[in-house]
Amino acid sequence: MLETTALQRNHLYSFRGQQLRYSHRKDFEVNARLVFTNSLGRRFELSQNQVQREVIELNEFREN
Repeated sequence: MLETTALQRNHLYSFRGQQLRYSHRKDFEVNARLVFTNSLGRRFELSQNQVQREVIELNEFREN
């Protein structure tokens, strides 16, 4: 679905029905985890496989 290299910081993504913002990558772990946060500030750490299979980028509507 989505390549992990295409993730952009602070962009909105959908994972299992939840809207999450991409925060950063934890490179210091053996299996680099990708960190997302929801609107309540709860952190989700997803593997690259989870991102490639289940994360969908959402287009945000912004007012000018």
